[in-house]
Amino acid sequence: MKEHLDALCRQHDELRALATQYERELDKAQPDTTALSKCRWTLARLISTHLAYEGAHLYPALSRSGGPAMETGRKMAAEMTELGGRLQNHVREWTVGAIADDWARYRRSSKDLIAVLRARMDVEEAELYPLASVAKAA
Repeated sequence: MKEHLDALCRQHDELRALATQYERELDKAQPDTTALSKCRWTLARLISTHLAYEGAHLYPALSRSGGPAMETGRKMAAEMTELGGRLQNHVREWTVGAIADDWARYRRSSKDLIAVLRARMDVEEAELYPLASVAKAA
C-alpha cells in the first residue's frame, strides 16, 4: 500500500503545483483564455486520474479493513465525487465568453474551488492516508 500512498501524494503535489499556476493566472488583471484553458484542462485530467487511482487502490483497501476506516473511506469518496461534480459544473458554466464577460466573478469562483481542493488534499493526507496505511498493515 505504501507505493500507492506515495503515488497519491505525488499526484497531490502535481495538483498543488497546478493550483499555484492557476492562481497566478487568476491574479492577472485580464484573463489569458489560452493559459486558463490549459490550466482547466490539465486540472480536469489530473483530478480524473487521481480519482481513478483512489478508486482502484485506496478505497478498496479501506473497504477490506472494515470498521471506521471503511466508513471514513466511503464518506470521503462521496465527498470527492461531489467535488468532482462541482468542478465539472464550474467548467461547463464558465465558458470562454462567460469568463471574459465577468472576470471578477470567475476569479472568485475559481479561487474558492482551488481552496476547497487544497483543503481536501490536506484532509486526505492527514486523515485518510494514515487509515489506509494502518488498514493494510492490519
